[in-house]
Amino acid sequence: MVCKKCFDEGKNSEGQKRRLTEYFFALRRRAQENAIVSENGKVRGTWRNRLDLEKEVKRLLNGFKESIGTSEMKRTIHEMTNIVSTPAWQKSTFWLQENMANQCQKCQQKFNLVRSKHNCKLCGRAVCKSCSFKDIILYLPDDEDTKEPRLAVIKVIGSPSVEPELALYVRVCESCLERLKNRQLEMLEKEEKMLAKGGDSLEMLLKVHSTMYRNEVKMEDQLNEYQIIIESLEDNSRKLNSSGKSNIQTVAKAQEDLADYLAQYVLNIQRMKKLTPESNTQAILFRNCLKGKCDFYFDNQFRFKSLQKTLGDSTPPKILECIQRTVDKHAIVSTQLYIRQLTYETLHICDKYKLRDNIPQKLTLTDEFVEKETLDCIEQDGDDIEDHSEQLQELLQSQLKDHRLIKLSKRTLKCSGSHHAADMLITRSTDILHQVKVQLMMKSANRSFPQTKQTLDQTLEELKTVTLQDIVKL
Repeated sequence: MVCKKCFDEGKNSEGQKRRLTEYFFALRRRAQENAIVSENGKVRGTWRNRLDLEKEVKRLLNGFKESIGTSEMKRTIHEMTNIVSTPAWQKSTFWLQENMANQCQKCQQKFNLVRSKHNCKLCGRAVCKSCSFKDIILYLPDDEDTKEPRLAVIKVIGSPSVEPELALYVRVCESCLERLKNRQLEMLEKEEKMLAKGGDSLEMLLKVHSTMYRNEVKMEDQLNEYQIIIESLEDNSRKLNSSGKSNIQTVAKAQEDLADYLAQYVLNIQRMKKLTPESNTQAILFRNCLKGKCDFYFDNQFRFKSLQKTLGDSTPPKILECIQRTVDKHAIVSTQLYIRQLTYETLHICDKYKLRDNIPQKLTLTDEFVEKETLDCIEQDGDDIEDHSEQLQELLQSQLKDHRLIKLSKRTLKCSGSHHAADMLITRSTDILHQVKVQLMMKSANRSFPQTKQTLDQTLEELKTVTLQDIVKL
């Protein structure tokens, strides 16, 4: 539009002329894309609000189960198909809408030959490799009778410690990864509460029984291996002397592994004892199951002691002392690592959620006693204390980064706030201290580390009296 004066003067040849049609079309296409895909990955009033997490998890589990089947041929075809294209069961409910994006929904960088497009296998969001994580594992448990697949976030408590034979890693976006982490922690927390309050006792008995069965298989295999080692040493006992460090390390490692399995079995028996039957029939079932587990433990404990006696009869006393010293050293170092990590984590949680530091103070005193006996043991063994301190610090950094002992649920924190943090602080500190104590008792000689064992007992007794009101600041 122009004024009448300029219109009467006619066309003006001065200035510039531009054709903006293409620019207009580009803006309109951009507006259409923004209407479909949320800008910067922020969830707005779109289909993302309607995403059903449990439904999408179930889709992945069912698809994984059907794709692997039961035959080896089908599993091989499944692996080859995944390389060529994305299977239909890995596409989310809103895959088509999200797949229209031509840029990463997190960092907003355009997709190209260098920056390839990946879709979150849970929500379908289009993201680049840098903004997504391949930390979700779909797997079939190796040691269980069940053929039902599972989904877990790796490096988070509740995930398999060893990669199962049948497993598949899938890529997800950052927001879905956080949601799955919280889901995994909440499921574990729910199981622990059910165990503490009774809950569905029969279901909890089945879970504990399955865990113990896997432990039984490993324990029997390790006992057989330990027997083979002792028999081979017995045949070559004349050749074994103080310089036979490789044999000493082998025997010590076998004893440590067996002690670990026995300690885990004891802890699971104690978990089973806490279950409350809901009927007379359940009471009979629980009693018989507990009796069977206790019998298995005593039988294998007796076999372990018998093998140790056989080793003692065929091995010089100096070698036996060297083996036990090696086992003791590893046991006290492991204890120091767990106590130090637990102390750091409780201090961090108390500082972050404004809680009283009752528990960190108790753990700090425990850590001081453990450190004293650890350094004495290392010094007596002739190892370098500075090297030990450096290795301990490296292990602590790794553990604090990838394997936290105390995991808090973000969803529960939003509802309960600092009370959830305080509750988890008491529960996990007690559980971990008890586990560390049992493992130290099982691994080390009775006369070893008396101060550490006494301090652990005292700290556990003190933690029994700690309540939420003692920790939460009013």
